[in-house]
Amino acid sequence: MTFEPSSTYRPIALGSRRRRRTWAVLSCAAAAAVVIGVAAPASATPATHPVATIGRADSPLPKLNPQALQQAISSAPDRVTGVLARVSGPAGKWTGTYGVADITTQQPVPLDGRFRLGSVTKIFIATVVLQLAAEHRVDLGKPVQHYLPGVMPADYPPIPVRTLLNFTSSLPELTADDMPSTPDAIVQHRFDDHPLSELVAKAVRHDRPFTEPGSMQVYGATGYYVAGMLVEKLTGHSYQQEITRRILRPLHLRHTTAPETDPTIPGPHAHGYLAVPQDGESKLVDVTEQNPGAGGMISTTADLDGFLTALFRGRLLAPAQMKELLAVPGVPYLGGSDKDPGHGKAYYSAGLMRVTIPGSDGRPGVTVWGKTGSTYGYTDGMFTTSDLRRRLVYCFNPVTGGGNDMALVNQIITAAFAP
Repeated sequence: MTFEPSSTYRPIALGSRRRRRTWAVLSCAAAAAVVIGVAAPASATPATHPVATIGRADSPLPKLNPQALQQAISSAPDRVTGVLARVSGPAGKWTGTYGVADITTQQPVPLDGRFRLGSVTKIFIATVVLQLAAEHRVDLGKPVQHYLPGVMPADYPPIPVRTLLNFTSSLPELTADDMPSTPDAIVQHRFDDHPLSELVAKAVRHDRPFTEPGSMQVYGATGYYVAGMLVEKLTGHSYQQEITRRILRPLHLRHTTAPETDPTIPGPHAHGYLAVPQDGESKLVDVTEQNPGAGGMISTTADLDGFLTALFRGRLLAPAQMKELLAVPGVPYLGGSDKDPGHGKAYYSAGLMRVTIPGSDGRPGVTVWGKTGSTYGYTDGMFTTSDLRRRLVYCFNPVTGGGNDMALVNQIITAAFAP
């Protein structure tokens, strides 16, 4: 199967390798995924709810193989400078690194290193919107035009808020012509600020991929730009503040931040680099510092594991919203095929993707839920079985732009979950 791209609005035309086992391939779309967050009431402390919708036991998991995991991350190609991965849960624990955090000092990748999340931030946004739905501040069935008049072109059909979250909105995406897309232009403009309203205005100049909202699914970023604008309109706070107050502080995710303008990564971290052609050769330029709007949040493997655990234990969403979170629409996937996780049908819910990793020798497959993300210098992801028995968080640093080196992603996820 192939995973659909996790995207930030960063379309570099870069190649990827495919592993022999093709159940999962992530890539970085040539469209946009600036991921976002906002501020909740100070009293918004999440309650714990029973998670009846996902409480069943998953298929049997294989015994965790630390050697296979270390071999997987050590298979990183030369165009990846560092790798960090963490497996948690009662079905096995492991952490590992490979490569260097800094190509000049040759310091190793820190186990507690921070990294940019890219589109993984989408699931934080989806969680905030679902919390607002639980508070009756937004009706997921109402058109977004009701809440954000004038944002969509006048000839657009009503676009239900729900479709923003599950990638069925029919909204168009940014193209390579809308943003810097060559390595030298990316380096030159990496500190540029692009408000959500600007990104949406540029995207909606293009043709919509299909006509009826809710009738098909296709991964993209524009729906989440609009969802971020919606959160800001409903709360009066920046989306970064909303994520911080509703999720990060209540869960004590002290090493996770949702910066608004600060281009730095606080604390220990591996550097991100971009290969830029220069005088017939390729020079690695440090792009660790970049506008956070392009890469969204910053976190660690431990904090993302904590977020996944809290989310699937029902600490952030009540049962009705958990059901919404995990509802995969029963519609076709635009351009999908039998090689996709959905076998031609939708496989994303509200920000999460559902993937069943096929077993071998007649063994049943293992279904995992998660999200991938990327921005220049950083590719990451988090996945879990619904019963939380095994969870994976990884990040690596590709020099060819975010969202590439899919074979490495396949190897890491396969080593963690494949039966």
